[in-house]
Amino acid sequence: MFGIKDLFTTINLMGGVVAMCFCVDGKPFEAGLAIMIGYLCGDTLDGSVARKLGTQNEFGSEFDTIADHSSHVIAPAVVVYTVYKDVGIVPAPWDKILAIALAGSLILGVSVRHARNIVNPVSYKGVWVGLPRSVLGFIAIAYCNARLAPHAPGGWWLGVFLIPFMGIATLTYWPFPSHHLVKGLRPAAVVAAVIAFISSIVIGFLKREFFFDLLWFWMVGYCLSAWMTLSADERKAYAETVAAARARGVVKT
Repeated sequence: MFGIKDLFTTINLMGGVVAMCFCVDGKPFEAGLAIMIGYLCGDTLDGSVARKLGTQNEFGSEFDTIADHSSHVIAPAVVVYTVYKDVGIVPAPWDKILAIALAGSLILGVSVRHARNIVNPVSYKGVWVGLPRSVLGFIAIAYCNARLAPHAPGGWWLGVFLIPFMGIATLTYWPFPSHHLVKGLRPAAVVAAVIAFISSIVIGFLKREFFFDLLWFWMVGYCLSAWMTLSADERKAYAETVAAARARGVVKT
């Protein structure tokens, strides 16, 4: 069952493993980079490799799900714990308790969502239901590693509210368009995606310390504006799909 496509999924999975090892050594910045490298070199390629080779199967789908959950949820949660146990916004031992609670809110939210989607899936082609786990993980590691985070309004306290909110957002039925939309993306969306990719690579090489500040900017921008890539008819059809699924149990389109 294990094929070439699964080697790329393994890279994604190992990115999360390396990240957690970095966190044990107290290096959350390097951990975040390991997650992103695993994503870029593994998760972005495994699906296209499987389609080109005609080797898509149920094993690959399940393996990819497990890898994403490990690298984009559990590993970022460990990054959150590693950072927040030392920021000093509350006295000991509450600092570690707060860090555990924030990390747990990410894992709990996505785990509940995953179980719910197995029992009662809502499927609309080209749209993720609720905040995608990868976006949640990337926002978490970006905020925790951003150079400007301590200087944002509220400082580290902002994350105390933001991180649990993201965990809750994964459980919503808010639409988040993916790259699998049936229609082509609007030109503005394509331009934004290209700029985001190029600027992230450039900053990564030239000003590595600000890489996560830029990642934070693009991820938040996606969360606030991605719904605009859906037409009014698509938003209406999506709402009808969600309503039907919640009323009858299981609906797929």
